[in-house]
Amino acid sequence: MKVSFLTTLFLGVALALETPVLERRARAGTLRKFNGAAPPPRAAKVPSSAPAGYKTSVATANVKLSIDSLTPATLRRREDQVETRQVSASDFFECYNANPAPRPQDCDVIVDQVSSSNDLLIVSASSCLVFSFGTCQAFFCSLCTTLTTDTNFIADQLDIVDALCVEGGQTGSIVGEDAPQWDAGFTYAGAGLPFYDVC
Repeated sequence: MKVSFLTTLFLGVALALETPVLERRARAGTLRKFNGAAPPPRAAKVPSSAPAGYKTSVATANVKLSIDSLTPATLRRREDQVETRQVSASDFFECYNANPAPRPQDCDVIVDQVSSSNDLLIVSASSCLVFSFGTCQAFFCSLCTTLTTDTNFIADQLDIVDALCVEGGQTGSIVGEDAPQWDAGFTYAGAGLPFYDVC
């Protein structure tokens, strides 16, 4: 009797611990071209649980970078993540040295807040969603056409750049070259927003 009670208790605890992971895996992000007239730009939602100092805004990319320096993206799994992030075969990335570099802990706060905001967004061509906390600034830009996406997709892309660049003391970008083209990444707070001519 004690053995079956302990087994049932253990299975109940294990299922309770696994449930948030299963729910997160089920929330796959979306990205597609937006058809129709684009509404006025709006910043992403700030979760009610966000720390003081976390901000979102809309801006325009203003630092043109060459596509020649992009490298095909490969995914390095973060130790604290259970699920595997998806990287498209046509995604490319670039890490660049920054002095000063953003604190990885600040960038991690941004990834967590973007993921928890559960927001659907329309991003106009050549505009960017900006997420800021402490020394870190994250961005997601539509490069060629108006697109629709959600914060789960954006958080996944930022998580990849975090693993490939920020954890190594750099800033960086990931670029989706398939339509609708986009880029996402991290800079030091207040720095210009990079973009690539992939249209």
